[in-house]
Amino acid sequence: MGEQISKSDANPVLLAVVNLFFFGGIGYFLMGQKKKAIATMVYVLIGSFCLFGLGWILVPITAYDAYLLGQKLANGESIDEGECALGFLSSLPGFN
Repeated sequence: MGEQISKSDANPVLLAVVNLFFFGGIGYFLMGQKKKAIATMVYVLIGSFCLFGLGWILVPITAYDAYLLGQKLANGESIDEGECALGFLSSLPGFN
């Protein structure tokens, strides 16, 4: 289990928008999930070049994930360093 992150001033909408427009990972950096942010950007960039743009499918998914995690933070809850609000993202290497 990784370190717990608490940010009661988190803005879920901002985190989602930033993830949506900046390679799907900057919102994770703002939350403190650095490993997950790097993994997301690698998946998006490599997937985009090697899979004919399919890596961009991950961007709206991670934006929604960041929004859900941002809601937890804004409500005063803590999240784990590698926590995913969308369970299937946990199966990707780097997301846990």
